[in-house]
Amino acid sequence: MNDSKIWAALEPMFPSALEDIPLDGQWLKPPYADDPEGRAIVCNDGDFQFVVVDRKTGSVLYVCEDDESVIASALETIAPIVAAWRSIDNDTAGPVDDEDFSEVKKSFESQLKAIDPVAAGPNEFWSLYTEELTSEDYVELEETADDDDEDLFAETEEIRADA
Repeated sequence: MNDSKIWAALEPMFPSALEDIPLDGQWLKPPYADDPEGRAIVCNDGDFQFVVVDRKTGSVLYVCEDDESVIASALETIAPIVAAWRSIDNDTAGPVDDEDFSEVKKSFESQLKAIDPVAAGPNEFWSLYTEELTSEDYVELEETADDDDEDLFAETEEIRADA
């Protein structure tokens, strides 16, 4: 698979949708360098984490040192997977308790199984990532703004008291 075909699949999501995938690194434009196995490196954290596209199979893999997991079993499924992920991770306030959050995770997992059963496997990227998530990873936007205002107020009062 050449860089043009890979870019044709990734370009419509570049960069904002791809940046919603929960991993560190910079998404790259072609020409793509190859890793030692001949796979195109499409995202690189500058250290030891990569996203690669297997040029033979089209699968999209997360590589971290010696571990690999499937993000998408085919290049054609990456866009619908990212769209499903974005539907639950759209920078709005998330579920307020673990029961609600469990339902959000189940919804994503159900969508993922329908889109790409291989990527929905138990030891693949998305299942490993969603296992680690809890409702605490999401914060009410209003609470965050209020907390920042309270901190600023307290700091201002301390400065006035010292003066």
